[in-house]
Amino acid sequence: MITNMKKNRSLAVILTVIATFSLFLAGCGNSSKKSSSNNDSNKASMQNPVKHQSAKEALVSNDNLWYMNGSINYKSKSGIDAYKFDKKNNTVTIYSVNKMYKTYSQAKKANDLDKQGTLKYSFKNDSKDQPVIYMKGKLSDIPMDQTVSVKDKVSGTYKAANLKVSGYQVVRNLDDDPAKQVLVTPAE
Repeated sequence: MITNMKKNRSLAVILTVIATFSLFLAGCGNSSKKSSSNNDSNKASMQNPVKHQSAKEALVSNDNLWYMNGSINYKSKSGIDAYKFDKKNNTVTIYSVNKMYKTYSQAKKANDLDKQGTLKYSFKNDSKDQPVIYMKGKLSDIPMDQTVSVKDKVSGTYKAANLKVSGYQVVRNLDDDPAKQVLVTPAE
């Protein structure tokens, strides 16, 4: 009888250890899943600035250049317009560059930032996802104003530098001449 009690007690201890170990492993698995899904969403938001932010936020909170062109891989003889927004001062500096760069500092290091001018910007509507940006100032010492109406999201690869980019289809209205363009920034 004592032998049966010892066997039952040993079996109960073994089952308790197994149950505890199983609960521990299940907890670790859930924690790992939560951690990896958080990491995935953090990576996604870092890699794609337009995915988890409204257009209004993405355009002015990104410290990188935004490139405006006829399409992601459009070849322009006069260069690509690159916009650098300064949220603090509500200004946007416009450069002409020969190609898209992954970072602003790379474009600066390559000495490929031909500054055209700095404009004041404001939003002409309250839409977060399809804002209309009004810009006014001087480009190359010539007074000008333009509006950029944000439309749908766009993403792709800028083949000349094998660079993943994302941003928006826009309509740029410069001197009452509207033109469909894309406004994109590199994934980080």
